[in-house]
Amino acid sequence: MRFIVTLTLSLMMIVSVSADVNVTFRANTAFVPDTLNAMSTVQMRGDVTGLTWDNLSPVVFTNVGGDYWEATMSVPDGTVGGYKFFTNSLPAPIDAAWGGWEGNPNRSLDLSGFSGTDTTIPLQYVNGYENDVPQFDVPLDTNDSTIAVHIRVNMQGWEDFNDETMWVGARGGFGDLDWGSTMWLTQETPHANGGSQQYNSDNFYSADVHVPLADATGSNGFKFIVHAAGSDPTQDWGDMLYNPSGDNIPASYSGDDTTLYWSWFAGLRPAGFTGADTTDLTFKADFSTTIAENGYQVGDSVIVRYGYFGSALEVATAGLTKEGIFGNIYSVTIPDVVLSFGENLYYQYYKLDDEGAEFRETYFNFDYAGSTPSEAERREVVISGVDAVVMDDVISNVDGRRQPLFRNTNPVGGHVTVSYTLDMRPAYWHVNEGIVLNDIQGNFNISTSEQIDTLGVFMNGPATGDWTGWGLPLAELEEKELFDDGTHGDVTAEDNVYTLQFEYAPDSSNNTIGQEFKFGIGGGDNESSFGLNHIENINDATTTYTIASAWGSINPNFYYLWDYDTNTGTLGVDEIVAPTALSLSQNYPNPFNPTTSINYVLPEASKVELTIYNALGQEVRTLKAGYSNAGSYSITWNGLDHSGNMVSSGLYIYTLTTGDQSISKKMLMLK
Repeated sequence: MRFIVTLTLSLMMIVSVSADVNVTFRANTAFVPDTLNAMSTVQMRGDVTGLTWDNLSPVVFTNVGGDYWEATMSVPDGTVGGYKFFTNSLPAPIDAAWGGWEGNPNRSLDLSGFSGTDTTIPLQYVNGYENDVPQFDVPLDTNDSTIAVHIRVNMQGWEDFNDETMWVGARGGFGDLDWGSTMWLTQETPHANGGSQQYNSDNFYSADVHVPLADATGSNGFKFIVHAAGSDPTQDWGDMLYNPSGDNIPASYSGDDTTLYWSWFAGLRPAGFTGADTTDLTFKADFSTTIAENGYQVGDSVIVRYGYFGSALEVATAGLTKEGIFGNIYSVTIPDVVLSFGENLYYQYYKLDDEGAEFRETYFNFDYAGSTPSEAERREVVISGVDAVVMDDVISNVDGRRQPLFRNTNPVGGHVTVSYTLDMRPAYWHVNEGIVLNDIQGNFNISTSEQIDTLGVFMNGPATGDWTGWGLPLAELEEKELFDDGTHGDVTAEDNVYTLQFEYAPDSSNNTIGQEFKFGIGGGDNESSFGLNHIENINDATTTYTIASAWGSINPNFYYLWDYDTNTGTLGVDEIVAPTALSLSQNYPNPFNPTTSINYVLPEASKVELTIYNALGQEVRTLKAGYSNAGSYSITWNGLDHSGNMVSSGLYIYTLTTGDQSISKKMLMLK
């Protein structure tokens, strides 16, 4: 016998159309190959009156428990149309990069023979991207004498799990589960779209437990277990590969075929997160720079994803919205984020295109002190308490709290001549102080300014047409050599600013607005490390455009004698010596309104924190928190507090802390 689950109606959204029939839709997402939760998105799209086929379709479902969702909408009497469910692990009605669509054909709504004002559509199972699934198909293994209870486990959190040598099963005290014998679970297969969703479906194992009708209502426990492949299902508990200790998983059912929300195996979550602190977490970011540099347009969708590398309870995503009419601050507050106070939280901003594809911000964490390359590609921040605010608004090329930048992946709209200028002074500056610029893929190691002059400077990468082999293959291509002699677009000869021009057009092979490139002396890969390339956007609103770069800006910790924000050396050439003591300069200007610069010198590499306090000793803003090499630094404060509000006039104290040393100075804000 097959029963349909009856749930309390929950009105999520009523479409504002002239309508006289309230239609309630119910959905079950247990067979969607992703880790949906109550904060995820289940959306209805279609050509039914009031719906659209894009991510703006207004009917978004409310989670009413576990895998079950509901939404009610009003439609005109006699409505006939098609629709589909769209699911997404993100907590907003936007497209997932891997596509959350069901398979074909469309589902149908037909009220042509209906008379009344309210109706409820029978429960529908979201079909997991398979084609040719009937609208009211029930993927449970049902029969007339039992109810089916679908159980499901995610194995990704157990890092030692091997699906080729291990079998996953369940034991329990209800239905055909038994505490003395294991029911084997089936590994789910990835959906046809492939994809990069957070947790692929082959991490999941599932089965249907059958409960006799006489026992169709109850609450019992069970647990998921792992055996070595080929084991007997009656194997002793002590001989299993993994028998999770602790409480059993509760299983409640009330006479109907149902699904139980999936569990992490043994409660293990990816990356081994162990924190238990909770905060209401706010992300704020100033998009002014990326808007000015053609990487973002007001109205584009943008998200922040946080919790990478086990730095929070889960990797989660939230959509940012623009604050107010004026300015370009985007923000979001996420309540009750579980993480660890005093530890790094890793996160990243992403822009979404009209198809829902994600494009990660152009960012490298120059303050990163660890050894994991992927961690250095994320932003990091230390969360210290409740109501935490993460502010990324610094106008800088290198600061860890710098404004987000996005690569524009659209093609240029017309013919553009781009002049690439390269300030080579950082290279001269460093080799003159005995610092060798090593060729990471060859033997063009640069140790003198004469080598730079003799070997010449070359540009490589897609911006030049394609990547060319480093060394002689690149050095033999005159079309990729930059000049400092007043030719090839160079404005001033022998000023240490080299230039090269390229033409871009809509029909050219490398017509993308956002271009990627890297420089080398003598054709060598000697500007920086692997994976660090320049990415800049062309302004295609004009026929000529200049992209200005400075040698080594993609690795400022190596080129520590150069300030890439002011584009000047940190000290005079004759004065360059290793600093011997921690020092903090008086801010300039002082008094100030609204911006001021703070300079400091580190005698050795260490973790650094530069914090602003008001006259009462209350923290106003942290300008720097991270690892820095020895050298001189300059940070600009724009007068905003940690919430993005302009501070009032008055006395403020800025404190530089590193190791067991701390220096403070006073400054005055006058309006």
